[in-house]
Amino acid sequence: MARSSSVPSLQDGWQRDTFPDAFSEGATVLIASAGNPVRYDVDLHALCKYGDRTDQALIVTTTESASATLETYERHCADTGNPAPSFVDTTATQPSVESLYGNTPVIYIPSPGDIERLVLALSDLSENQPVTNGNRHLLIRSLTPIITSTSTERVCSILDRITGLRTKRGLSLLGLDYTAHDDEAVTALARQVDGVLWVTESSPNRLEFEYRSTDRSVLY
Repeated sequence: MARSSSVPSLQDGWQRDTFPDAFSEGATVLIASAGNPVRYDVDLHALCKYGDRTDQALIVTTTESASATLETYERHCADTGNPAPSFVDTTATQPSVESLYGNTPVIYIPSPGDIERLVLALSDLSENQPVTNGNRHLLIRSLTPIITSTSTERVCSILDRITGLRTKRGLSLLGLDYTAHDDEAVTALARQVDGVLWVTESSPNRLEFEYRSTDRSVLY
């Protein structure tokens, strides 16, 4: 069933108990917003709420650096036992030293459109950070730069490989600026996921969520 709720945006404090139930079911969810989905940090808040200190999270950054994302993540999860993050950073303007074994593992790749290297980087992180207890989650903060650099078809073709790196009960959260793509592209991506969370800024400093399962014949 579609769910809709209005919640304050980050500036006024986030009511995280209003997330749709689908987030707690180990689903793969497309988080679609008008503009860069990173500005609302819905994916990070969901990870803080539904993740556990025994969990891990693979996080792909495509619009901001791993260090900036980590700072935001730690701020949001300050009062919770948050999953341990590791990053694939596609935003570096120059090569950076990879760290697979540090407190926060990071692999840098030169472009969000380098799909094969992205898949290999995520695989390396998952192999070097095995899950002994808990779950592994996957966050791609925005698919838009990846699609813009390659194609919707190619992204759809590798989503199963990427989301398969999470554990069975782990979340896969995929951000998208739906205004940057045509209806055909959004529909193609929606076919790859369990549901789409539409995020709308209905008034200043106020967000509205509407979750639609992709079992429905009409996605939006």
